[in-house]
Amino acid sequence: MKILCGFKYELYVDDALRSALSRSAGCRRFVFNKALALQNERKQAGKKLLSYNEMAAELVLWKKADETAFLKEAMSQALQQVLRDLDRAIKDSFRPKGDPARKEWPKFKAKDVGDGFRIPQFKATDIDDANGRVKLPKIGWVRYRKTRPIAFRNTDGTLTKGTVRQIHVNKDCGHWCVVFTTEFEIEPPQMKAAEIGIDIGVVHAVALSDGRFFDLNTDKLKEIEERIAVLQRKVSLNLSARRKLAQKGLAEPFDKTKPGRKRRLLKERIQKLHRRMRCIRQDFYRKTAHALAQEYGCVYAENLRTKNMTKSAKGTTENPGTKVRQKSGLNRAILRTGFYGLTQAISWQLEKTGGILEKVHPAYTSCECPVCGFCDKKNRPKQAVFHCISCGHHQNADTVGAMNVLRKGRTDPSAHVKKSASPVQ
Repeated sequence: MKILCGFKYELYVDDALRSALSRSAGCRRFVFNKALALQNERKQAGKKLLSYNEMAAELVLWKKADETAFLKEAMSQALQQVLRDLDRAIKDSFRPKGDPARKEWPKFKAKDVGDGFRIPQFKATDIDDANGRVKLPKIGWVRYRKTRPIAFRNTDGTLTKGTVRQIHVNKDCGHWCVVFTTEFEIEPPQMKAAEIGIDIGVVHAVALSDGRFFDLNTDKLKEIEERIAVLQRKVSLNLSARRKLAQKGLAEPFDKTKPGRKRRLLKERIQKLHRRMRCIRQDFYRKTAHALAQEYGCVYAENLRTKNMTKSAKGTTENPGTKVRQKSGLNRAILRTGFYGLTQAISWQLEKTGGILEKVHPAYTSCECPVCGFCDKKNRPKQAVFHCISCGHHQNADTVGAMNVLRKGRTDPSAHVKKSASPVQ
């Protein structure tokens, strides 16, 4: 079977190389915003929107113009790919309302947000995996931190070489990284016979039906969130102070597109803290997913809709909500854990080892007794306690939820169809 994997490495850059990469990313952002402005003008005037080929023809004219001649210094592929991205984004905005792939009309890109570029066409000799370097157009050879080979590790420990389909260079909080999207042709791994049910929550990130728990270090995340809140208040005070000085004529008017030195430093510190939180979560996701994939062939989980679960309870002026502060705290806890990212990591690890992730309906999994089947909200008097008022069964509430998920998954016909499609040892 064919499988796509991304291999991410950090680039070794100096000031000259960092400047060259930033120019390429800046030209890409400039072309996207200029093309989007052109499309917005045509949309407001009621004219037909430009296709990708027509926008590519405009790009040639922009390179020839004196005021935008700097676009010649950027990689041509990167500029063409950003026009394809814009064309795809515009088409997605016209999808039917019921289509999950529908998106809003694209917005202008801001500086230092998602900086990077994509190279789809290159020679096989442009990647020197043995010496850990890659050749970028108009930049030359760039070394990267080779932490692992570009190869797929099979379940028996052997490595399989693949074909790199595209190169993506991006910037993350001052760190430039390269991602090799690689396609592999591998033998379908044998699916393990063991299966387990899991319950995803805020107290225990993952609770297994056999009584085990995988806990995320939420205390560290809360500590970082408090530091972010302090820095965000300083950013707000910087804005108000700058405006007061501007009114007195002691400073230039505030312009968010040209932030001062202090404001830039504060935002950089906030970005680094967000990156640290993201790394803590991703490390937990991958380790937990790897542990499950190495032991089980089928994992049953609740089909949770995080967007619906984290809706605000504030309500409207006519119909104000109740327990708004409690609901806000619960929303923060759910987003802190990241239910969607966790399930995606588990699904990906299972796919590589021949397993499957089967999602079941989450209704009544936390209040139904796994022994007698009696279902009542009173069975869960506290968040962590399950006590059946019918048979007296007493157990951890998260473990009970995982047991009910396992039972539901085993009785779901769709799960048997998916399992039959994979060979079981």
